Amino acid sequence: MTTTVSYPGESQLSCKREGQSVSSVIRLYPLKNYCVRNNDYEDPPQISEYKQFLKLREEYENNGMIRTVKAVLLCYQHSIIHVLLLKNGNGPMSSKLYVQLSLFVTKALVRWSKYSIQLTYLFVQIMESEDDVDSICKIQLIANWWRPNFEAPIYPYIPSHITKPKEVIKIFSVELPKRAMITIAKNNTLVAAPLFEIYRNVGQYGPIIAYLPHVLGRFNYFYNL
Repeated sequence: MTTTVSYPGESQLSCKREGQSVSSVIRLYPLKNYCVRNNDYEDPPQISEYKQFLKLREEYENNGMIRTVKAVLLCYQHSIIHVLLLKNGNGPMSSKLYVQLSLFVTKALVRWSKYSIQLTYLFVQIMESEDDVDSICKIQLIANWWRPNFEAPIYPYIPSHITKPKEVIKIFSVELPKRAMITIAKNNTLVAAPLFEIYRNVGQYGPIIAYLPHVLGRFNYFYNL
């Protein structure tokens, strides 16, 4: 249980360039090292899938293929790796957790070469840490997901018959500093989910989170105090 607009070819080429700098080691720190505080901002409530896809279509028509960046934050508890997730709303957990739980996310509507700057800026804003910026934001690409149409299904590849995918979702690992105060919206909660719970649990967590253990399995982990 949980505890408290580029074309396909261009994007795939950028993945190769990004992959060259990928480290095989991720440093982990205990969950207890991270505190949470809420600011005065309130995230909007979750909207229906129908409204989400209407919004997606509007963004696509205005800006072309949508680029979404999601960040994976990791820590450990009892020697088990946990993923930090945001729970939208202060009510009880839904039977389908993916309706309420998500990775840290930002829209990236600039060139892919700017992703590190955007993520660095985002996490410097939400984290108060004694470490310097370079320690907060060791960022590496770990996965890509593609949305072929204005519908729910997404894939970790571009289906062969799709020439104009509607959205690309890039998943990045962001190595946390040793200690940090994480600021989130006042109607959000930070949830730590162990890898064994989310593994292949698509019905509860959705495909991106449920398949994180697969892509994270290629890394080595240093457990620090």
